[in-house]
Amino acid sequence: MLSEIRSSKNLARLVCLALAAVFIISSVAKLVYFSNTISYFLGFRIFVPFAALLLTSLLISMELALGVALIVERNPVKPLLISAGVFAVFTMYQFVMLLFPVTFTETCPCFGTSAAAAGINWLHVLRNVFLTALAVGCYFYYKRNPKTI
Repeated sequence: MLSEIRSSKNLARLVCLALAAVFIISSVAKLVYFSNTISYFLGFRIFVPFAALLLTSLLISMELALGVALIVERNPVKPLLISAGVFAVFTMYQFVMLLFPVTFTETCPCFGTSAAAAGINWLHVLRNVFLTALAVGCYFYYKRNPKTI
C-alpha cells in the first residue's frame, strides 16, 4: 500500500514537471521569436501593434509563471487547474484552426518557428487533449491528496 502511494506521488510529480517543461519551453521559444509571435497576432487584423505586443508579453509571462508554479508549489492544485484551462483553450483554438483553414492563413508560433513550418494538424490537437487530460488527472490527484508532498 505504501509503495502504491509513493509511486502515485512520484507519477503526479513527474506529470507536473512535464507540464512545467511544456510551458517553459513554449514561453522561451515565444520570447526568442518575439517578433514572429507579435506578427502572428497582427495577422488577425483585429489587434493594433500595441495590443499585439501586450498580448504576446502576457502570454509569455503567463506560460512562464505557470511553468515555474508547477515546479515550486508543494501542492500545485491551483496551477494545475489553470494549466488545464489554458490547455483546453489552446485545444479549442487549434480545433477551430483545423475546421477553418482558409481563415487562419498563418500557423501559430507556439514553439518558435518549428511549429510554423509544420502547420497545425490533428496531432497538435491530440497532443493538447493529452496535456489537458494530464493536467486534469494530476489536479484531481492533488485535490484528493493535499498532504502528499
